[in-house]
Amino acid sequence: MKLALYGGSFDPPHAGHVGVVTEALKTLPVDKLVIVPAERNPFKPSVRAEGEVRLRWLRNIFRGYSKVEISDFEIAQKRSVYTVETVRHFAPLCDELYLIIGADNLESLHQWHCFEELDASVRWVVASRGGIPIPEYMIELRVDVPVSSTDFRTRFAPLGLSSEIENEIITYYKERNERKN
Repeated sequence: MKLALYGGSFDPPHAGHVGVVTEALKTLPVDKLVIVPAERNPFKPSVRAEGEVRLRWLRNIFRGYSKVEISDFEIAQKRSVYTVETVRHFAPLCDELYLIIGADNLESLHQWHCFEELDASVRWVVASRGGIPIPEYMIELRVDVPVSSTDFRTRFAPLGLSSEIENEIITYYKERNERKN
């Protein structure tokens, strides 16, 4: 079986994430694409939305995608999980493993925990972003959807999702912001 892993905070999920998944399913010869939301990203101080909430949103967004599975592997650990740990968990389930990352990760990729092991274990797939050049040995996913989780969290910029799920996400973040003030 050929498997693709797509991890991240998804805090919140948005049309850019959907674009990555859609393009990956068109481009990669995979049997399954597993989305793995992080409990906490090792490179970020915190997440705004609880893990179980982000899992529910992702399951709702991707429910019609037959090759997509949403995994609670990292959320269930209740801590920051290094990508190499996730790869070790899923590697025994497949013959070939693709790891999808955003181009914004390329600059610090060599700093990832156990990078050499990761590099030897996966085929890198990079979603384009902001004109960042992708190395030739990596598979490029041409996805430039001008939506960002950061823009949403700072000014509630549109997420590009169905109105039902987008309204749920907006309500969640607005309520959390009100509780902080």
